[in-house]
Amino acid sequence: MISVRPAELDDAPSIWNINRSALGYSFPLEDTTAQVARIIKAPNVVLFVAVDGPEVLGYIQLSDYENTYYPPLKNLITLATSPRHQRRGVGKRLLQAGEEWARADGARGVRLVTGLNRVDARKFYAANGYEVRKEQTNLIKWWD
Repeated sequence: MISVRPAELDDAPSIWNINRSALGYSFPLEDTTAQVARIIKAPNVVLFVAVDGPEVLGYIQLSDYENTYYPPLKNLITLATSPRHQRRGVGKRLLQAGEEWARADGARGVRLVTGLNRVDARKFYAANGYEVRKEQTNLIKWWD
């Protein structure tokens, strides 16, 4: 039976594995564990996992998205499901849990950014009521 619950630090290895297998990220396990510890303690951030018994099937992370030109929104940071469990409704359950949290916290909607190459993800979000607002370039500046 699939259920959704808040993530715990012990979920970090499963999240790390999902990041590698579903998203292609090679961030080290110890760094993933440190990030999970930070995220689960952070205010205005939620990290949920979908589980079937003790097995973590996927996860979702959302946080505040506050600015001066929109009402309060939540930013969907990551939604990922283990490749072994895709197309079982796991992503949809996680998205619903994230949206419920956002609504309960006073957000007027959820926004996200996904890569143009993530065609299946784009189809998934469209099927769940998300609309392309604009195409954009994603930039980053690292300090180290």
